[in-house]
Amino acid sequence: MTQTRFTVLDDTRGHPDLAGQISAILHRVAPTVKEITDLPLPSEGVRFRLLRPKAWREEYRQNLHRVLARDIADLDLSPKQIDAARTGLKITGFVPALVWPMVLASTQKAADGQCETVIAPRALHHGGALADERVLLQVVAHELVHHLQDEARSGTVWKTFFPQQREILAPPRSVSTVLEGHATWADRQVTTRLFGTSADHRQARKSWRYRLHSSLPGIGRLGPSREGYEQGAQLIGHATAAHGVGLVNRIWKDLSLLPTTDEIADPQAWTLRIKQGSLHA
Repeated sequence: MTQTRFTVLDDTRGHPDLAGQISAILHRVAPTVKEITDLPLPSEGVRFRLLRPKAWREEYRQNLHRVLARDIADLDLSPKQIDAARTGLKITGFVPALVWPMVLASTQKAADGQCETVIAPRALHHGGALADERVLLQVVAHELVHHLQDEARSGTVWKTFFPQQREILAPPRSVSTVLEGHATWADRQVTTRLFGTSADHRQARKSWRYRLHSSLPGIGRLGPSREGYEQGAQLIGHATAAHGVGLVNRIWKDLSLLPTTDEIADPQAWTLRIKQGSLHA
């Protein structure tokens, strides 16, 4: 039985039952997530926070500003680079208003530096997660995996506006493919073990608002694609089936092992490179 502290804060002050449900799920799935991924649970605990949609959208924006602030503090950036990044944030400031009903949960660094999952209960409603216990458990397990990934990275920065300066030589989609693919692979393993078959939140009944937002032109380009999740899950699934989770877990501390574009489509080639310990050319 894990000793990790699980905290679920209800900043909406209107969903105490949901907060309790999520807390119970965390305690239920944590041992299985830990076993399947062979990653340690966070030493400082796991925190989930329920927010109203407006507060969730603001937190989404503030997280990006914190990412940029960290880049500015850590990297030797020119004023031109900083201005361009700030302009980009202003231009994309409308994104949270478009995507929030479709984002069931998001895990990121909070203002106090702790890894945190933020959830708008209304988004869970729009995505059908509140009407299906299996789907809600899948969502919670998926986000918990992100907490374990963050712990395993031990401070290595993966989210940045300047990947080359962070020595992330892989293509931009590589990071999301690995992070989301690994979490997707794991949540399917967890739900299969608990329910006999894997849960799939995409099959849950969606609200009219969810369908409206998902039909907006270009909406699919504002985040990781469904194809990216699937390719990532296949990538991780192939590596673990062939060589075990220990091989995959090498990537958390070695950015050079992130897959290239060709390797995302060829899991065997990526697995072979990790096994050999070779670096990007």
